[in-house]
Amino acid sequence: MDLTAKTAAGLTFRKKIPRDLQTVSLDADMIRLLLVIDEHKSLYQIAAEAEMDSATFKKALRRLLEQGLIETVQKRVPLLGKLFLDTVRLNLSRAIGPMAQIVLEETLAEMNLNPNGIALDQAAELVTHLALEISDDGSRTQFQKAIIPLLNQIKP
Repeated sequence: MDLTAKTAAGLTFRKKIPRDLQTVSLDADMIRLLLVIDEHKSLYQIAAEAEMDSATFKKALRRLLEQGLIETVQKRVPLLGKLFLDTVRLNLSRAIGPMAQIVLEETLAEMNLNPNGIALDQAAELVTHLALEISDDGSRTQFQKAIIPLLNQIKP
């Protein structure tokens, strides 16, 4: 399962009690992950709360799915397009200059994001990654202050 691609479509997970209660086997990572799974949280938020690296997170998630202890929930997530990216590019240019276009393109590629439609939860993650590219604390704060209100205006 390609979790990154499915997250863009608004995939979330919720806990599930299987009807055919079989014996289940849980390790510590699976228990920790099961405790933080909530259908109102993105995979990014769940992984951050569980404090797991990517490989451990994917393994525990896969095992929970295989045992039927969680299920997928498909949600409609607003997609942000050209106007959002133009605003990000403009504000990033103010912070780091002409390298902004290259940094933005590289970050989009690294995160496997389609510039024609970025899910709202991934847009917040994109802003976080781009802010880390700004070395000056004041410029970084100014960049985030310019973009975060845009994200807060969009209703999921």
